[in-house]
Amino acid sequence: MPAQITPNQLVQLIIPGITTVFSLGFACAWLYDRRLRYLRFLSASFVAFALGSAMQICHLPDEWRLNALISATFYVLSIQLLAEGVLRRAGLHLRLATHASMFALVLGGMYYFSFVTSNLLVRVYILNLSAGLLMVFTAVRFRKRCNGRIVNHVLLWVLLIFGASFFIRTPLTTIQPLPHSTAPFARTIFWVLLQLSLALMGAVLGLVLLAAAMSDVIDRLTLERDLDSLTETLNRRAFERMAGRRVADKRSYPLALIAFDIDNFKSINDRYGHAAGDAVLRRFAAILRAAVREKDVVARIGGEEFVLLLPGADDKFAYQIAERLRTVLESSRFNDIEATLCVTTSAGIARYRPGEAVGALLARADHLLYAAKRAGRNRVVTEPLGQTWSAPELDIV
Repeated sequence: MPAQITPNQLVQLIIPGITTVFSLGFACAWLYDRRLRYLRFLSASFVAFALGSAMQICHLPDEWRLNALISATFYVLSIQLLAEGVLRRAGLHLRLATHASMFALVLGGMYYFSFVTSNLLVRVYILNLSAGLLMVFTAVRFRKRCNGRIVNHVLLWVLLIFGASFFIRTPLTTIQPLPHSTAPFARTIFWVLLQLSLALMGAVLGLVLLAAAMSDVIDRLTLERDLDSLTETLNRRAFERMAGRRVADKRSYPLALIAFDIDNFKSINDRYGHAAGDAVLRRFAAILRAAVREKDVVARIGGEEFVLLLPGADDKFAYQIAERLRTVLESSRFNDIEATLCVTTSAGIARYRPGEAVGALLARADHLLYAAKRAGRNRVVTEPLGQTWSAPELDIV
C-alpha cells in the first residue's frame, strides 16, 4: 500500500467521487418512490464501480495480483447490476444463473491470468470485452421496450455507444506495452484514455439514467392523478383528455363510444354491503381491461358507470364487443353475492360525428344507455335504436 496518495491519484479519484454522487441520486429517487425497485440496482452498480475504481487508483491492495482480482470483482458486479437495473426498468431481467455464469467465467479468467499465468493483456481483454458484450446485449433487449418515449431512445443509444466504447478502446493496449505492476500501469496511454472515456461516458450514462428515473417518477404521479384507484381504469378527467386526442386523430375514424352502467348497483350495495359492490366494480373493470386493444380507452366516469372508446370500430364491431362484455359479466359469480343473483350491465353505443365534442358524444351514449335501462336492463342499445347484430365469440376473459 502506498504511503500516501499522490496528486495524480487525487485527480483520478474525482471519477469514483462523481460516480458515488450518481449512486446517491439513484438511492434518493428510490427512497422517494420505492415502487421503482430498479433504482436499487443502479445505485448499487455505481457504488460498485466507485469502489473498484478507487481500489485500482489507490493500489489497494498494492500487490498487483490481488488488486487486479478484487477491483475486477467490483467492475463485473457494477456492469451486471447496471444491466439488471436497465432491464428491470423495462420489465425484463436476466436469470440469476446467467449472472452467476458470467461472474464465474470472468473472475475465473482474471484469477488464472493473474496467479497461474500472468498476462495483463488477456486480463484487460477479458474484462473489457465481457463488459462491452453485456452492455450491447442489454441495449438489444431494451430496444423492444422503448415504447416511443424520447428518454428511452436516448438511453438506448447511450447504452449502445457505452458498450461499443469497450471494443473501440481495448485495441489501444497494442500502442504501448502494458506493465504488470500497478503503479507503472497507471501511467500508460491505455489507462489514461480508459479513465477519460469512463468519466465522460459514465457521466452521460448517469445523467440519462437519472433523467429516465425522474421521468418514471413523474409518470407515476401522473398515473396516480389519472387512475381510479378502485378499478385501475382512467378517471373522467383522464378519459376526456385521451378521448380528445383520439377524436383529433383522423386515423381513429370510425370511432365508437360504449357507455356501461351496472344494473341495480345500489341494491347490491344495500343488500350485500359496499365491499361486495366494490368487488363487482373491480371485476367489471378487469373484464373491460382484458378486452381493450392498445389504442382503446377505458375509464370509470361515475359511481358504477364505465365507458369504452373504440378507435377504428364500426357499429357492428362495437356492438359485438359490448354484447360480449355484457354476457361475460352476467356469467360472473361473486363470493359475497348469492350465486342465484346475476350481476348485469346495460350499455349504449354512440357513433362519433365529425366535428362533435367529446362531451356531446358522451351525452349521446348516456342517452342510449338509459334507453337500455328503460327497455328492461341487461341489454345493448345502438344507433338507430333497436338495431342489433349477432355477437360471435371474442377473446375476452
